[in-house]
This record gives sequence, structure tokens and C-alpha cells, in this order.
Amino acid sequence: MADVKHRRKLNAEQLEVLELLYKFRFGTNDLFAQHFGKKDRSFVFKRLNILLEQGLIGKRFESSYRIQGKPAAYYLLPDGARVLRAQRPDRAINIKAIYKDKTVSEEFVEYCLGLFSTYCQLKAKYGEKLHFFTKPQLAKYEYFEEFTPSAYIRLVDNNSEQDFFLEYLQSSKPFFAITRRIKQYIEYADSGDWESATNSPFPAVLFSCDKPPLQDRMLKKSPTILANADDELKLFVTTKGSDTWLSLAEPDAALASSPI
Repeated sequence: MADVKHRRKLNAEQLEVLELLYKFRFGTNDLFAQHFGKKDRSFVFKRLNILLEQGLIGKRFESSYRIQGKPAAYYLLPDGARVLRAQRPDRAINIKAIYKDKTVSEEFVEYCLGLFSTYCQLKAKYGEKLHFFTKPQLAKYEYFEEFTPSAYIRLVDNNSEQDFFLEYLQSSKPFFAITRRIKQYIEYADSGDWESATNSPFPAVLFSCDKPPLQDRMLKKSPTILANADDELKLFVTTKGSDTWLSLAEPDAALASSPI
């Protein structure tokens, strides 16, 4: 690990990489390149190597990754979180939250990368209008203590604002667990806690599935899942990489205009 006294000063892009790793927990060279809008992946690769050499980030790459065609996954180390906290004093950086990132499951890594990918897709479409907050960033708000989505999204366009909850869903999870998560959103909406805390309507909920078969199953089972849901609750589903959102309440009708 590099001595803190001899670390080179980080440039804006390197600090942004640290912020993204705190935000999403894991990232790949390709995802960082998408975020920065760079076709040349070497732009990011050089910056990642400097951060690795300085002991600010870690790299997760196993021999099986080559066979599976999986890229290396990078994550924030405690020293990197400390540097980020020093450089961004306005951010609430919880260093303890990242201590186990080196040993978390592959399923969790894939979840983080899937969420990052969803963010990149939305960022490419909405640019500066998109404000995308993940669990580490939401932890400081009291109204997210009892229930925290994968992400909270705010679209700001001139004088208008739209709020959304987003949940990234994995096919590797048992379907009953996915159903339970959807029902938690229904219960949260029914509680009225969001409206009381924020004085604003309950946001539409967006479910991004990692694979098309999971989306198809959710649509097929939606009448059962939504049996006790309020008609005013808006729930939409898509597959990662797709720009078409389907209403869980009306599974046979593609939206004429996307909810986001």
C-alpha cells in the first residue's frame, strides 16, 4: 500500500471514480467509461491503475472470470473512503459500510454492477436532469430508515420534478423473495409514511430485471401480486438494457410513453 504522504494528488476523474464506488460499491472499466462518456477504455484503465497502486481501491478478479467472460470488479478500500471523505466534506461517508466488500458474494457484486448499468443507461438518456441516489447516500435521511429502495431517482427539468423508486431484481433470487419485495413497496405506499415525511405523492416504482424471463414471470404473476394494491400505486417493469416499461397493473399494454 502506498504511503499516504507520497500519494499523488488525485484529479477530478479519479475522485469521481471513488465517489462512484462508494455510490454503487462495485464498478467495471466498461461502466466507468460509460459514465464518463468515453469510447476509449484506456482513459479509465489508467486512472484505475493509479488508484490501485495508491491502495485506494481493490480489484476483484478470479481465474473463473476469464472462462465466463466477466470483467474485473473494482471496489473502494477504507483508505479510499478516507480520502473521499477528506476531499468531499459535504458527503456523509460511512467507512464501516465498505469493510466487507472484499468478501461479499458474487451475487451481491452482480447486483451492484446491474444497478450501476441501469444508472448509466438512464444517465445517457437524461444527462444532468438525472439525480440518482443509492442506499449509501440515502442512509442519512430519516424517512429511509424503515424502508430503503435500491435507488431513489429525481428528474429535474426546468421547473418540474419527477420522483421514482427503482429496484434492481436478479433472476438468481428465489421468486418468492422478489414477490415479497414488491409487496413491501405496496405496504410502504399503504402506510402513508412517505407522504407524511415528505409532503409529496408516493413515487412510481420501477423494477429493472436482469433478464427477460424474470420480467415475463412478474407480468404473468402480477394479478396475484397486486391483489391488495391500491389502484393509484404505479408499478412498472423492464429488462436491463431495454427502454420499454410495462405496467404491472396492465401487463398486456406497453406504455405509449415511458414513465421515465
